[in-house]
Order: sequence, then C-alpha cells, then structure tokens
Amino acid sequence: MNEIQTVITQESAKISCNYEQVEAAIQNVLSEYKGAVFTEDSKTYAKKVVASLRAQKKTFQDNLREEKKKYMIPWEEFEAQAKRLIGMYDEPIDLINGQVQAFEEKRIAEKKELINRLYAETIPADLEEYIPLERIYNSKWENATMKEKDIRREMSETAEKTKRDIDTISSMGSDSTDKALSMYRANLDLTEAISYINNYERQKLEILAKEQERKRSEEEERIRREEREKLLAEQQAEMEKNAAVEQAKAEAAQEVIDSLIPEESGEAELYEYRISLSGDAKMKLEMYMDSVGIEWELI
Repeated sequence: MNEIQTVITQESAKISCNYEQVEAAIQNVLSEYKGAVFTEDSKTYAKKVVASLRAQKKTFQDNLREEKKKYMIPWEEFEAQAKRLIGMYDEPIDLINGQVQAFEEKRIAEKKELINRLYAETIPADLEEYIPLERIYNSKWENATMKEKDIRREMSETAEKTKRDIDTISSMGSDSTDKALSMYRANLDLTEAISYINNYERQKLEILAKEQERKRSEEEERIRREEREKLLAEQQAEMEKNAAVEQAKAEAAQEVIDSLIPEESGEAELYEYRISLSGDAKMKLEMYMDSVGIEWELI
C-alpha cells in the first residue's frame, strides 16, 4: 500500500488595525478625566461621556467579531474538506478491521476451548465446587502471548492452594467445619473460615464453662438441701426421742404414783411424821396426799 503523507500549508495572513491611534485616543480620555470630580451640575455631561465611550467600545467589539468571521472563512472551507477526507479513511479501515476482528474472534474462541480443556484436565473433580472455571477465569489467558503451559501452571497453583486451604480447615477438627467449608466455598477466604472456627470454639468453651458452673451450683444446692433435710430429720428424731423419753418418764412416774396409792380397805390409823421440807416441796407433798386420798392435818 502506498502511504500518502498529508501536508497542510498556509500562507501568512496579515490583519491590520490602527492600534496606536485608538490607544492614543483612549489614553487622552483617561488623562482628561483621571482625577476629575463631577458635581450635580456636571452629571448630565458625565453621562454623555460614558455613553460615548461605551458606544465606541461596542463598535470595536462588533468589528472584531465581524473581521474574525471573515478571517475564519478560508479555514472553515479547508476544515470541511479535510474532515471529508478524514471520514474516507473509515471505509478501508472498517473493511480490513472486520476481517482482522473475525480472525481475532476465531482465535479467542479456540483459546477458550483450550482453557476449558485445560481446566477439565487440571482441576480435580472434588474441587470444582470450590473453584469453578468462571470463578478463576483470567481474561489474560485469552491473549495470544499466553502460552498453554503458563495457563496450566496457574490453574494447578490455584488447585493446590485450594486443596491446602480445605485441608487446613478440616484439620481443625471442629463441629463447625462444615459451616466453615461452606463459607470458604462462597469466597475462598481462608482467614475468614479459620476466624469463624476460632470464634465458634471460643463460644463453645464459654457455653461449656457456663454449663459446668450451672451443674456445680445445682450440685452444691442439692448437697445443701440434703444437709438441711438431714439436719431437720435429726432434729425431728431428737424431738421424737425426747418426747418418748418424757412420755416414758411420765408413765414410769405414774406407775410409781399408782403403786403408792393406799388401798381403801383396812382400818385407818393416825401417824405423825416430822419432815423438813422447802416451801415448794411442802406444797407438792400436800398436793400428792390430797391426790391419793390421805387425810392429813398441819400441826
């Protein structure tokens, strides 16, 4: 293909203006009115001066815009032709690029088939649920410069790391292993899975400690309750024993009393005794003699 280099040339354009004359006029106005003080009487004159200066400024701006439009006409005509030529490049570009793109699409399709085959050959079946192809797929594998051995190596490294991570999680021997493996399948984050197991085991120990403390408290309460029941039983037995003793004593005393009651048969005789008694003993003796039917008289 013959290459044609675009050459753009332009002739020096010259634009003139009576800069010096306009500048001198403006400087004269500035010198004339710089430091001037206008009064109420000269206010009308001042407004006329300002209006005149503004009109001159606007005329200059309008002239500048008009001259610029005239100046840009050649450029605009040239630019339109240049853009038409630039647009013509698109037809051969699209024609050739379409075929190139078709070749590239075909190459990428073949590369994707190769990637799928390498995945099936490299990734063990028991790891597919952890690292499906769409999860580990690297678009750079589609590049023409990416060799088959390099793709296989990267897949193998990913599989080996995943296997190590799974073994690490399983070796922790926790009741939460299944849950941790499920978390790992979701994001392949070994740190998060181990952290979950550690937190689970810590909470499990805390629960076991609380349960042991509860059982210990219950056992202590049971022992205290049995001791209270035993004490109450002993006290009850002691009370029953004392009551039995008292009853036995009362029954024995009653037997003694009954044995001392004189028989009513026989002829009564008068006996005199001199007994030294305390007031309480005297009262009890008199009560006893009254109870057994002894007739007595205090001398």
